[in-house]
Amino acid sequence: MINLYQYHNDKNRLRQEIDSQKKSIKVPNFIPKNDKELVDTYQSCRVLDFYLIEYFKNNAKTKKLTEKQEEIVEIISLFKQEVWLGLSQEKEKFRKNIQNKKTGFKNIFEFSGSENLYLSNIYTRFISENLGHKFENIAEISDSIFIPENTLNLKIKGIDLVLYDGHNIRYTQLKTKKDTLTGSQSQRSINELKIHQNPIFAAALDMGKSWTISKTKAQQSGIQLLAGSEFWSLIGLDYGFILDQLSDAIKDIDKQLYR
Repeated sequence: MINLYQYHNDKNRLRQEIDSQKKSIKVPNFIPKNDKELVDTYQSCRVLDFYLIEYFKNNAKTKKLTEKQEEIVEIISLFKQEVWLGLSQEKEKFRKNIQNKKTGFKNIFEFSGSENLYLSNIYTRFISENLGHKFENIAEISDSIFIPENTLNLKIKGIDLVLYDGHNIRYTQLKTKKDTLTGSQSQRSINELKIHQNPIFAAALDMGKSWTISKTKAQQSGIQLLAGSEFWSLIGLDYGFILDQLSDAIKDIDKQLYR
């Protein structure tokens, strides 16, 4: 295995080397050979590991607390702007449909012209989807995080980010909260994570609910479950500050929507 870090400043060449060298990686028997995407993910990640070891050693940056907080505020401010713009467009679309007297309706709320009731589910879904991406952006403030899709345009099945805890490279799936997954999604997440060493299933927010991913199966597969401050403190970010900023942003959005 050649030194991949020599291509650190040439991301296209780095991707080419990963694609070339992954063919030499032997796939363990517990990974189904007919799941070509999972096989490819395993091989790509085991090559990427060699790069990441050097990446985290050579790219450690010590940001001041104020710098981290400023970046968090900037990301959440962008979240608020994007959400407000998107929801305003949804509201305008609803009102135009009502004026045009359409004949087909999604549900009784749209049929009756009940704007707030019809849009409420659209609002929460839109906010949650946007928020998931922003949590990844906030995590990337930490020098302990590497996001392959952002840096290398490399999408890894079931992996949102890679975390370095000072000792181990840990492939991580990040969800908004602990009860995000359904039963079938839970098993899929376990299958996607267990092909890596020391994997993490993380919830950005700890709202007091129980995990919907099976804690027993996660433990058996060597997957660590982290929620809220357990996750953010591991990467050197203040969960309380993130939560306060986010809460204020949500309140502002709520006021703008229903004033």
